[in-house]
Amino acid sequence: MPKFLFVDTCIYLDFYRIRTDLKNGFLAHLEAIKDSLITTDQVEMEYKKNRQDAILDGMQILKTPSGFTVPPLLRDDKSSTALETDIAKMTKCIKKLRQRFDAILKDPIRNDRVFQVMQRLFKKKQPIDLYRKSEQRYDLRELAKKRHLLGYPPRKKSDTSIGDAINWEWIVHVAKENNADIIIVSRDGDYGINRDNSGYLNDWLKQEFRERVNRQRSVELYPLLSRALKEFKVQVSIEEEREEETLVKDPPLISTSVCSQDELQGSIELPELLPAK
Repeated sequence: MPKFLFVDTCIYLDFYRIRTDLKNGFLAHLEAIKDSLITTDQVEMEYKKNRQDAILDGMQILKTPSGFTVPPLLRDDKSSTALETDIAKMTKCIKKLRQRFDAILKDPIRNDRVFQVMQRLFKKKQPIDLYRKSEQRYDLRELAKKRHLLGYPPRKKSDTSIGDAINWEWIVHVAKENNADIIIVSRDGDYGINRDNSGYLNDWLKQEFRERVNRQRSVELYPLLSRALKEFKVQVSIEEEREEETLVKDPPLISTSVCSQDELQGSIELPELLPAK
């Protein structure tokens, strides 16, 4: 029986807060199962709208040493001289790293590995993907407007957008058309609650899925991508699992408009930047 994966936008944005080697592993995993990965132009828009904020999140912690002065009495000390030299080197390195940040912001096609992979995933345009020229696009939009007005999940408490509703309507459509099971990866509370790295789908969404698709098909919520990938026979390393578990424990520096404070977590890892060209 077919099984498809839907990944919430904020999970993609979290790639900017994962070590480069492990981040590349997650990206490779997604490309390996792209035929089972549901993408929508709504997710693409949200990712590209908030990518720069996710990068700026890391720039907040990249600061040059300031306000440090060696007392005059100790300026002739060898340790003092060595320290001043190290600070000068650090300042120079931070300047170069900031230039690399600017390169990623300015030209992501050449300098941002996450962006490169996401572009390929968004452009695959398979029958399970929703994009601008999809025939069902406008019908789905009307259904999404209706459920939003009625207060149906998935949505945030203060949500004024129908984006989550569009994604859900498409998920149901794909499951029904393919008689498929669905796995959703999300941490922001839109689709249910997360407790101790386990996801519990909203009761109404679970009931609705069974009634609109069929009772033999299932939909499950996972807060961790590393665990969801295992359902698709992907070999996820222990390091990848631990990295993601650590990530969700760290508070964010900046919260984007698409991610709640609970969802957008962690700060960008400097090794994320591609080698200078």
